[in-house]
Amino acid sequence: MNFIQVLDLQIEQALYAVRDDSLVQFFIWISELGNFYTITAFTLIIAIALAYRNRLSLASGLFASVFGSAISAYVLKEMVQRSRPPDLLQAYTASTLYSFPSIHATLSVAFYVFILWLIYGTLSPTRKCLTVTAVATLIIAIGFSRLYLGVHYPSDVLAGYLLGGLFVYLGIKVAKYLEQKTTSV
Repeated sequence: MNFIQVLDLQIEQALYAVRDDSLVQFFIWISELGNFYTITAFTLIIAIALAYRNRLSLASGLFASVFGSAISAYVLKEMVQRSRPPDLLQAYTASTLYSFPSIHATLSVAFYVFILWLIYGTLSPTRKCLTVTAVATLIIAIGFSRLYLGVHYPSDVLAGYLLGGLFVYLGIKVAKYLEQKTTSV
């Protein structure tokens, strides 16, 4: 085992040792806010609202961020094929076999940060600070829930955050490019 694997397992074992059954359901609920189906539903609702307002470039950027990150995460899972933490540490059985990267972490960054980017310019300075704090807290809570529930290692979550961040960047680039293209025509 390498250093990261040892550290991952030690953190998972420490979380298991302090796991409280009354908090498991709470963290399952938090985890659902990063679930593929939840994020897909939110994405479609916002994309429809953007399309209704004739902001197809922004909807396209959102799709690039969310669905690009989802596809990449699933491909990476199949390529890496890292097993999930031992069954003993899991609060429930996850829906996919492999753990690296965390799709919940990937999608939470890809969706919530892109939405933050969409609304950021419309917010007052105070609301900007509060909104950034709320989004960061939500993303961290979703990632932590995956660890607390014992279905991911910390490195899975960190990799998911990085992958999601990459696709937020690409989604913003797509949105800006298409916005520029449509305004110059």
